[in-house]
Amino acid sequence: MSHEISRILAATLNDLGLEHARAPSGNRDKSFMGGYGTKGVDVYLSDERHGLLLTSGVKGLVFDPRKNLKNRYRDMVMEALELHRRFPYAICGHLFFLGKAESALSSKKFGTVLGEAAVLMSGIAQRRLPTDAPELYEEIGILLFDPGDPDSLDLAPAGIPESLQAATYPHRLVDAFNRRNPFY
Repeated sequence: MSHEISRILAATLNDLGLEHARAPSGNRDKSFMGGYGTKGVDVYLSDERHGLLLTSGVKGLVFDPRKNLKNRYRDMVMEALELHRRFPYAICGHLFFLGKAESALSSKKFGTVLGEAAVLMSGIAQRRLPTDAPELYEEIGILLFDPGDPDSLDLAPAGIPESLQAATYPHRLVDAFNRRNPFY
């Protein structure tokens, strides 16, 4: 599922002007040497001269997010850290999806799982300068859907700030890339 979303995201980035953005072919991630070892990415833009210029992870939790949300959050932090340690000027984003039905489950501190995800994701988003903390992402987008129900797709979940909505994520990612690489 995330490989199909990766292909759609890469095509959208191409349409928005990043014509060299790619999703790996087949069902394997593209690997780059990170700060501490190799790291697989879902969508990327790179060249021989500069290395990795842009990447987007495409992962989430469809089932049992209450149990695994904090683990996914920690994985995301380490992914950004790995990539920014080796490529401090790279634009790193993440498209994070949750099961729509599961996102409405209760969370002790945040009301719902979606509320908890929004708080966690906002804490690691909005890296503006290459000198900012390497464990942060330049952009994050949250979307909801229920597997097997294409009509359930929600790119702008209620209660999620626009700065975290999947509906604006590709545009924000391209804008961040263009600000950081005005001559590319």
